[in-house]
Amino acid sequence: MTRDINNKIGKLKDMAIGRCRERIEQAACRAKELMNKPKSERQKEETTNYTQPSGITSFLKKRHGL
Repeated sequence: MTRDINNKIGKLKDMAIGRCRERIEQAACRAKELMNKPKSERQKEETTNYTQPSGITSFLKKRHGL
C-alpha cells in the first residue's frame, strides 16, 4: 500500500517539475525574443505594460510568462 502511494507521489512530483521546466523554457524563449527586438519596439512594449491597470500577479504573468 505505501509503495503505491510513494509511486503516485513520485509521479506527481515528476509531472510538477516537468511543467516548471516547460514554463522556464518558455520564459527563456520570450526573453531571447525581447532581447533580439530593436530598441524602439522594446520601449513600446514596456510602456504599454505599465499603463494597463492590473494587479501585481497579472503583471508578473504577462511580463515574465509565469
